[in-house]
Amino acid sequence: MKPIHADTCVDAWLQGCDHLLAQEQDAWRDYNLVSEIANPLALPPGDRAVVDILNRFLVERNGLPFSTVVNTIFPAQLYQRHGAAGVYERYVSDVLPHVLKHPDCAWGTYAQRILCRVDADGKEFSPLKALVAKLKSQLAISGTNRGTYELGTIDPLLDIPIYDPASSDRNRPNGGPCLSHISVKLTADHRVMLTAVYRSHYWVQRTLGNLFGLAHLQHFIAQEAGLEIGPLVCHSTMAQLETHAKRWNGRQVRDLVARCHAARSLAVAA
Repeated sequence: MKPIHADTCVDAWLQGCDHLLAQEQDAWRDYNLVSEIANPLALPPGDRAVVDILNRFLVERNGLPFSTVVNTIFPAQLYQRHGAAGVYERYVSDVLPHVLKHPDCAWGTYAQRILCRVDADGKEFSPLKALVAKLKSQLAISGTNRGTYELGTIDPLLDIPIYDPASSDRNRPNGGPCLSHISVKLTADHRVMLTAVYRSHYWVQRTLGNLFGLAHLQHFIAQEAGLEIGPLVCHSTMAQLETHAKRWNGRQVRDLVARCHAARSLAVAA
């Protein structure tokens, strides 16, 4: 297991890059990288420069833009513009069709599964909305339960089956969904902590966007429940700093990581 203690999402991603680059015996792959991020929404200038470099790298090679990866988990800009009602009501109609146009998202998005499901009676409901309501109801009583807020696979009618073995997910040898489970907890001082478990994590194309998407989801839950945001934990049960036969090679990945480190260091020094 590799524990990563980081201040920001970019910090965690770069630490993971460095660790995976050292795993040359297994094609830059390792198991059980656990990142704890103290300030998941923080984006100082050096970190913003890293996001810009990574986004250009991906877009120039026909990968998913950084913002699209974020939106597969949570539509942060929709929340900023239209509030919670906009997220619940407009994601499927306004955002999802654009995301699904990219071939890498043909299976759907996590946000779609979090925001809109169908119960056993054929009625649509929002698992995320139900989780927020459950959290708020617990805060209104004494003896608040701090560990019953799951977005996972326990009960597809009450929780969010992000990885759903009852669907075609079980037949996909590769590709999404790689996020298996999300667990939401309350800390002793009533901050919202979010833990995500990935069965597989592609560090170049997905991980940094995933971390920011999770951070925005965590922020949404905290805001709507009237709480502060706590640490974000991401458990990548398998992580790979991947190359792509038609998009980028190992030399380009090494160069990408080096440029990201340099840009962040330059901003800190300034």
